[in-house]
Amino acid sequence: MIKSSLISAANPQQLEAITTTEGPLLIIAGPGSGKTFTLVERVVYLLTEKDIFPECIMVVTFTDKAAQELTTRISNRLDQLGVRFNLNEMYLGTFHSICLRWLQDHREFTRLKHNFTVFDEFDQHYFVYQRFSAFEALEGITHLAGNPATASTWERSESLMKWINTVSEEALDIQALLVAPDAAIQALGRCAQLYHTLLEEQNALDFSTIQREALHLLRTYPPVRDALKERIVYVMVDEYQDFSVIDQCKQTNPTDKVVLQSTNNG
Repeated sequence: MIKSSLISAANPQQLEAITTTEGPLLIIAGPGSGKTFTLVERVVYLLTEKDIFPECIMVVTFTDKAAQELTTRISNRLDQLGVRFNLNEMYLGTFHSICLRWLQDHREFTRLKHNFTVFDEFDQHYFVYQRFSAFEALEGITHLAGNPATASTWERSESLMKWINTVSEEALDIQALLVAPDAAIQALGRCAQLYHTLLEEQNALDFSTIQREALHLLRTYPPVRDALKERIVYVMVDEYQDFSVIDQCKQTNPTDKVVLQSTNNG
């Protein structure tokens, strides 16, 4: 029997999403339909009704604001129910913050040394700008940074930074870029290779390389990956953006549930 305090505010569709905890689940919902409410109640249900340990749950969202809202609402809901536990035991945050946590927890398996630095966007831009002469010496730099006759070094370094970030964000293979038939792609490989060398010398990460380094950690050290796989049993992604996955989900997993929400519930 589910505690009435967990279901009193949920409509039937939300209740189905809250209590369907085993196997894949896709929730399609519009603005104001109670997505955050449902996600909060689902976490609470796992903790209080299913007796799942917090460290077995990962809740991922895309923005710091959304992560903070989830943290506050889950904390307040548990406090309302008189449930006490440390939210830090749960993997709750943005993709970047969770990946950074993995890198910190397993730093000895990464390129990072003690007290590494995480650059924000301005830090990264200034880092490239200060070392732009090194990039200027690389063949094909104008493909990525533009012509020095028409743009300042600051503008060119910004353009180059965006291209380099694409390599990290898309987890592109730098070695494959270096041997590509296209001259511009080869230039991108050279610039990305130099940038990551400079970043390692600085003992630093930028926002775009956090996920790349986390992916490298999981691919390179199977014991770390396997330990996380064993620990994290329930993964929930808030505000998933790519709706093309819906048709794939129906085609490849016809028994998966697709839950529609239609009411306004916070």
